[in-house]
Amino acid sequence: MIDRSYFEKIGRLRLAVHKKSSSVMQGARKSAAKGSSAEFSDFREYMQGDDIRRIDWNAYGRTERLFVKEYVEERESNINILLDTSASMDFGEPSKSELAGEIAAALGYIGLSGNDHVYIYDSQRVDRPLSISGGVKGFRRVRDFLETRSFEGSTDIYATVRKMKLRGSGITIIISDFWDEAFVTDEKREENLERLFKYLEYTKQQVILIHTLDPSEKDPTLEGTHNLIDMEDEASRIRVTMDAKTVDDYRGAFVEFCRNIEKKAKKYHAFYRCTYTDESMDRIVFEDLREIYDI
Repeated sequence: MIDRSYFEKIGRLRLAVHKKSSSVMQGARKSAAKGSSAEFSDFREYMQGDDIRRIDWNAYGRTERLFVKEYVEERESNINILLDTSASMDFGEPSKSELAGEIAAALGYIGLSGNDHVYIYDSQRVDRPLSISGGVKGFRRVRDFLETRSFEGSTDIYATVRKMKLRGSGITIIISDFWDEAFVTDEKREENLERLFKYLEYTKQQVILIHTLDPSEKDPTLEGTHNLIDMEDEASRIRVTMDAKTVDDYRGAFVEFCRNIEKKAKKYHAFYRCTYTDESMDRIVFEDLREIYDI
C-alpha cells in the first residue's frame, strides 16, 4: 500500500458529485432538501408555521408580500467502491490486484476527506461491505480491509452490482479488469453492458469505471505454441499458436473490447478510463482520473 504522506497529498481532492445527495446524514454535499446552511437557494412565499427569522423584509418593502429565504442543506454523499477480487485480477508483476487496491485506497481516502460515506465492496463477498464515515480518522479500517482481500473465483459484474445495497443516489466506482465472459465472449455482450448501465442509471448512480490491466494484455509478446489456462477456471485450457496474424487479431479484439465499454459509458454519461500496472500512482490519480474531481 502507499505510505501516509501520499494520502496527505491527495487529501485536497474531492470527488465531483453531479447528482444531489439524498442521504439523511450531515456532510459536505449539496442536498435536494432545503435546510439551514449558509448557501442561499431561492425565495418562496411565507406559509403559516415558517420561521419568521427567514422573512426577507426588503422584499416585503418592495412587494408588500411576505417571502422567506431557502438555503441548500449540506449532506454526505454515498461513495460505493466495488473491487473486483476475481482470480484474473491476480495477474502480472506488479499484479492488477495491487493496482486496484491502491486505487480503491486512494479514492476511499478522498471520499472520507470530503466527509462522505464510503462503502467498499469485495466482489467475492459483496454481502459484507466495509461501511465507514466520519472523515479520514477511519482510514485505517479501509487499509486493513483492502490488505486482507483474496483474489479467487470468477467474475459476474452485473450480478454483483445487483447485490450491492445502494443507498439512494451517489457515486458507484467499479475497479476491474472486466474480463467477464458476459462482456467479452457472450454473443449478447453489448446488451449485457447496456443492462449494467441501465441498472446503475435506475438506481441514480453516477458511474466511474476504472479498467485495470497488465500491459501484456494490451500488447502480448508470446510467440510459438502455448497452453493457455483460464485463471478463473483452471479446467478451461486451450492450445494456441501465437503467430503474427493471431497477435494482430487479438490486438484488434482488445481495442474493440475497450472501445465498446467506453462507448456505453459515454452513452450513459459515465466516466471510463484504462489504467495499467506500469503506470505510477501519481499519473493515475492526478492525470488519468482528473475528470472525476471537483477542481
